[in-house]
Amino acid sequence: MLSTFTKDWQRHAPAWLLTALTVVFGLQELRVLFVGFVGYLRDSVGMSSLSLAPVAIGIFALSFLAGLLNRLVSTRNALWVSAGGLALLRAAEQFAQTAPLDLYISAAAVVLFLIFIPVAIGSVRAQGGNAPLHFGLAFLLGLALDGVIVAAGRTLDLSWQSGLWPVVVVLALVVVQLWTLNREAAGAPAAHDGSWKANLATLAVGPWLFLQLLVFQSLPLISSNAGWHTPAAAIFLVLGNFLGLYIGTQIAGLRPSWLHALLAGALTLLALVLNTPGAGLTSLVLLLGQAFSMVLGLLLLLSAAGVKGEPGLLKTSLLNGLSQVFLVLLLFLYYASYDIDFGFRPPVLPLAAAAVVTLLAMAAGRSQAHTAGFTPAYSAAALLLIPLLMLPGWKLTDNPSSTPAGSVRIINYNVHDAVNTDGRVDPEALARVIEDSGADIVMLQEISRGWLIWGGMDMLEWFSLRLNMPYVWDATADSQWGMAIYSRYPLENVEFFDLPPDDVLLLRGFTVAEVDVNGQVLTLINTHYSEKDGQDEIRMVQSSAILDEWNGRPTTVVTGDFNARPESAAIQLMLEAGFIDVSRELGQPPTHTYYAADPTHQIDYIFLSPDLGYRDFLIPGTTASDHLPLIVTVEMP
Repeated sequence: MLSTFTKDWQRHAPAWLLTALTVVFGLQELRVLFVGFVGYLRDSVGMSSLSLAPVAIGIFALSFLAGLLNRLVSTRNALWVSAGGLALLRAAEQFAQTAPLDLYISAAAVVLFLIFIPVAIGSVRAQGGNAPLHFGLAFLLGLALDGVIVAAGRTLDLSWQSGLWPVVVVLALVVVQLWTLNREAAGAPAAHDGSWKANLATLAVGPWLFLQLLVFQSLPLISSNAGWHTPAAAIFLVLGNFLGLYIGTQIAGLRPSWLHALLAGALTLLALVLNTPGAGLTSLVLLLGQAFSMVLGLLLLLSAAGVKGEPGLLKTSLLNGLSQVFLVLLLFLYYASYDIDFGFRPPVLPLAAAAVVTLLAMAAGRSQAHTAGFTPAYSAAALLLIPLLMLPGWKLTDNPSSTPAGSVRIINYNVHDAVNTDGRVDPEALARVIEDSGADIVMLQEISRGWLIWGGMDMLEWFSLRLNMPYVWDATADSQWGMAIYSRYPLENVEFFDLPPDDVLLLRGFTVAEVDVNGQVLTLINTHYSEKDGQDEIRMVQSSAILDEWNGRPTTVVTGDFNARPESAAIQLMLEAGFIDVSRELGQPPTHTYYAADPTHQIDYIFLSPDLGYRDFLIPGTTASDHLPLIVTVEMP
């Protein structure tokens, strides 16, 4: 087997690496672009969610130009422009230091990636034989490689990491990709179009990528739903991808039909339906869905590239363009539905996408039988080495220090999904703010665990490792977004509660935990209220819910982003119940916490029950988030 493995790589390395690395660069740039849309254009520049839609659609619609580019410059040069241009832009992105530059580079890079797909499919069609299978397996191998690169970066994309090593890794990958491109483009035949029927598979590629980006290749989603640390989730991800490539290779030799597509699609849909956070079968369900979604993707690529028609890319280019517009529309609708009422909830969209992909794969027709070894699948399995190497160095901070003396230092911070006021992902800046505070207990809101619009990182795990502090996690909007409490001391009797009402678009909640401070119980409550203008009554009801749960217990700290000004009814309820607003007592006016770059009002608070002492209150100026943190030392009675 080792001999076959080596010979296959010697023979096919340029073709496999060209496709796989181009996919890696494309996925990385897609994640940067999503941050540019939301973190920069929406939150920093001030564009509304609806006004972003035509901008995003316009960028993705440029993929319609693939056929024109192929006709004007030839297939070989189109490969150089798309794949080579993407590689150079990926290198440039690593040196970008501003959000506008991130946006421009990633937008151009994504367009080139989306153009590469139909050009490569057309060229593979012209080659015939087993070329479609090699292309499909290499495409899937690119997804698998991207996943382990994300894992090696502790879920923070290389694009957002500074220092020498990220630059070295990116430049090395770029050099390899350009070398393979030089080898492959020289002998690439002119692209041939496929039939309208066969190109129904091309139409499905965008929605299929939506499923991969959102669910099946999301390392943080696996961690969150299964309750695993990042290395364990990465091992699981590698195994799922290996199974997908292995099963797909076997099916490819059987002359796949609509029945194979139906089976793969049905199992993918079943996994989406059964994927419930914390359920006993969660890991098995995710493995099932991941493997068969990869099989479904391979069937799509085989159908799209398997029927050779006339020279040109008219049909392929048109349906690929529609496919990529569907991709960005699905992503826009998914995340915008947390902010805008479209009449459906976000989980509907992955189900709809999986159903559409399955139907299109079935309609695209039977592809020919292909023979290829299992080397790509075994290569995906070999990637297991990376998460295994991560395990010894992963500090699993599950055993916090013993109880503190008579006081604890607490920081309350809305960390805005690790995106700063400039619109760039920078969790390290947040970590430094938290470290500089000297906090023993860290109360955070807006923690993202893989939301693509915030770069796809697992903030919960990243902060735990970076700060060397264990956590309790409270998912509110979905299993990937919520709040966290980090503590140097053991947290006990942890409970999670939903905040009313249950019909708001972005669900909210609060966490209650206890910590032993010198033999006394200190109760911690961390919360995040609804944010929209005109929801004052809702926020008042949310304060009432917290007060009902508190029920007058002594030595209690309540922290959070209340999205309410000091004079609001929600805050007045807290004060009337006897809580002390530390910022009113110790803060130097004005005690504004929002917007961090130019604070004009206060919406973040630390409340203490009247039996607690307090000192050394601070609101440090920082633009690491769009909120300012509040820090105080709490003394037990």
